[in-house]
Amino acid sequence: MISEGDYQSRGWEVLPVFTEGVRLPTALLEELEQHPLAAGKSSWGTRNMLFSLILSMRPHIVLEIGAHIGSGTVVMGAALKANGFGMLYSLEPQDHYFEVLTEFVGKAGLSRHVTPLKIFSTDRQLEARIGEKADMIFLDANHSYSHALRDIEISDRLLADNGLLLLDDVGPKMSPELCTEGKGGVRQALLDYTRDRDDLHVIFFEPPFWLNPCGMALVCRQRIAGSGGQIAPLLP
Repeated sequence: MISEGDYQSRGWEVLPVFTEGVRLPTALLEELEQHPLAAGKSSWGTRNMLFSLILSMRPHIVLEIGAHIGSGTVVMGAALKANGFGMLYSLEPQDHYFEVLTEFVGKAGLSRHVTPLKIFSTDRQLEARIGEKADMIFLDANHSYSHALRDIEISDRLLADNGLLLLDDVGPKMSPELCTEGKGGVRQALLDYTRDRDDLHVIFFEPPFWLNPCGMALVCRQRIAGSGGQIAPLLP
């Protein structure tokens, strides 16, 4: 979790996303795209957003729930490497995906900034492995309502004050289609979880403006100052 004391090691200078020095090799991205297990990769729009936010905000701890083979992982890791600051913990519990994920993290030269973890989000050791609250969390795991609701609850518990939670597959049409339980999937789980929480602010990026039917959501965990100018304490 970022504090004022982190400024010296974190640095003040934000890198621009439009320079050559922060880009991943095209050959690596093409290899990821063409891998036999590449189904379910993050969209380019989602990866653009993740990359830009990490460069712009310089987070200390980033958590990825549902890394698959690493198409989003290497993009976030590259941004952290460019910053020269921060660590990404990428969860992928399935052996065959985890093996490929770890391979691509190594090929991208990101081992100092990415730690793959072969555990589920529900693992009791997760919080201890991370060591502190996450400044940013990317959730792209099981799309069923009950699993998504559980992962959102876990993310809320692990997210730092003023932190950002990004969720994939929340499109108004696609999210229900991806839900094997017929309950509306990730989108409905997010709507239900945040309905009575005035400290969780949700923005949906969805078609036709968002150029992917899967959609994306951004959630900020933050209390807004009231009329008296005081910020109420966050819920425990």
